[in-house]
Amino acid sequence: MDTISLIPAFFLSKNIYFLTTFLCWNSEELHNLWRLGQQQGLRIRAMAAGPATPPLPPDDLHREGVVLDLACPYADHIIQAASETRGFNYRYAWLLLHNSSFDATSLDSVLSGSVILPDADVTFASDDKLLDVYRIKADQPLLATTLGVVRNSTRRDLEQMWGVLKSTVSRRKNLNNVFLKGATIITQPQNFKGWNDLTVRHIDTFPKLMYPLLMHCAEDLNFRLNLLQVELYGDERNGSFDGLAGMLQRRDIEVGVTTLFMRHDRLNVMHFCSETLELKGAFIFRQPPQSSVNNVFLLPFSRGVWAASALVFTAAGGLLAALSRPRWLRDADPDLVQLSAAEAFTFAVGTICQQGCYVNPHAVSVRMLMFFTLLASLFTFTSYSAKIVAILQTPSDAIQTIDDLTHSPMALGVQESTYKRVYFAESDDPATQRLYRRKLLPQGERAYLSIVDGIARVRNGLFAFQVEESSGYDVISKTFTEQEKCGLKQIQAFKLPMVAVPILKHSGYRELFAARLRWQRETGIMDRERRVWMASKPRCDSDGGGFLSVRLSDVLPAVQVLIYGMLLAAIQLFAEIALHRATERIKRKNKIRGKRE
Repeated sequence: MDTISLIPAFFLSKNIYFLTTFLCWNSEELHNLWRLGQQQGLRIRAMAAGPATPPLPPDDLHREGVVLDLACPYADHIIQAASETRGFNYRYAWLLLHNSSFDATSLDSVLSGSVILPDADVTFASDDKLLDVYRIKADQPLLATTLGVVRNSTRRDLEQMWGVLKSTVSRRKNLNNVFLKGATIITQPQNFKGWNDLTVRHIDTFPKLMYPLLMHCAEDLNFRLNLLQVELYGDERNGSFDGLAGMLQRRDIEVGVTTLFMRHDRLNVMHFCSETLELKGAFIFRQPPQSSVNNVFLLPFSRGVWAASALVFTAAGGLLAALSRPRWLRDADPDLVQLSAAEAFTFAVGTICQQGCYVNPHAVSVRMLMFFTLLASLFTFTSYSAKIVAILQTPSDAIQTIDDLTHSPMALGVQESTYKRVYFAESDDPATQRLYRRKLLPQGERAYLSIVDGIARVRNGLFAFQVEESSGYDVISKTFTEQEKCGLKQIQAFKLPMVAVPILKHSGYRELFAARLRWQRETGIMDRERRVWMASKPRCDSDGGGFLSVRLSDVLPAVQVLIYGMLLAAIQLFAEIALHRATERIKRKNKIRGKRE
């Protein structure tokens, strides 16, 4: 009866309430076990140990318990089936019943060929002791640890034991210097100069970042990596993956010394043991200058100031024309005769353009009007000129959204990467889809550039480049001037998935790696490597400083006004010539007609 009492107490002490049994007991013993389990809230499913072993899927949402009597026929079939399907993992808590005193030789004999890796929860229960058993690797010998309880222990004794015992991950940190197969990504071997080379950190950033972290794990867990090198992360082609993902799918390696996007298609062939960093991608560009989106000669003043200025100078011209009209003033100052309405208009326009007046009137009222009009023009012109300088040095804020980018005159490019098309095509954002169809798809392969080439075009202006932010910032910090860094803008077209360390599906080391990588993140080791390998956004230390050369596009409206004025002058000249000739012709005809008469 000790064994019957042990089974419910053992699993309930682990908070497991569903149990599968492989027992060859008589019906009375099975009924007693079932009744005891029902009384304590344990659901029991009794299975017959035979060649047709029920499936033990390694994935599910809850934990289960499994009891196996090693004395039953076909017990070895169940152990073999669990080993092949990775049934010996943390999802199942196994209790193996051995009806004799503990003997290491019999333990090795019974569990020979079993794949009980470090993530397993297997307890070997002999008549005199309970032991925790596992293997470091499938070809390594079994390791057994005495738990300090026996078969007649109560549920309370077992709960106290589990409360004192360290977790599975903490107990099995020493992997005894075994070799584990791993693979890393070197997409450009010609540019690879070592794991510590920071000169080209924008190339293969994540393998270089993860290599020291996995080496820390190797030292922490006491294992060695047999490292292979591949050039592709892995895409699905005809149901199978190539690159590193394909090696995990074929079970050629245990872990990837890099990070991969956590995608649904990859979850079918691999697992991820720990998320590492958030990878951000965005369109990086320099905001176009004000002259590209607006007429800079109209921007210095608001509409109200423009209206007030026009009103002031129009009033000044009109008042000047009015002051020159009284006859008694004209008699006192003959120069006022020259100030006709047309000349008053010319004076107003000349004053705006900081020009004087050729008329030198003697009337004090007229002089005061001219003086204060010129003074007002000086103040207005000074403010206008200062604002023009500020506008020419300040980029516009015309592009703020993906739709703004789509309808802008900017050219677009995308970083050459394995996911260069995938996330644009899969995005469910209508704005991103419009941008992809209108700006990128027509370009074909010309839209995809290396990071260096893409950032160089960003520097030239009117070009937006979709790039991993850290890689783009690294090149920007090396090539852009301080003034150029201040005009940078980024817009996120889509959110990239989390990246994590890939590992063999149902690997026995997944929880070990995940726990140690989480520890590295919590203690700051991961953040330290991130700051070494991932560039942050360049600081703008000279906003408004330095100078910019004025380009032809900046003064294009002024050139256009000059050209239009020249054309109007030429047209007026030809019109005057034609009018003069027509007048002369009429005069000659009239003169000839007069002579005839």
